[in-house]
Amino acid sequence: MKFSNRSKVIVYLLTTFLASYIGYVLGNAFCASDCLTDILLNVLISNSVALGGVFVLVNLSEKSITEWNQMSMEEE
Repeated sequence: MKFSNRSKVIVYLLTTFLASYIGYVLGNAFCASDCLTDILLNVLISNSVALGGVFVLVNLSEKSITEWNQMSMEEE
């Protein structure tokens, strides 16, 4: 089973928004001299980690649901 593209886009956009906010807050909190660079770097890092994790979780969920459905069909 695959998730619809619409649901994937919603999940990825929500993740991007929340990760950007977290990166912005961290960038402001640890601002040393050049705040814009710190903010952009923290937003980039938090987005890449969050989106990478969500990508892995979505793919594992799809694989797990597919295997679950196949096992259910074999039992019948």
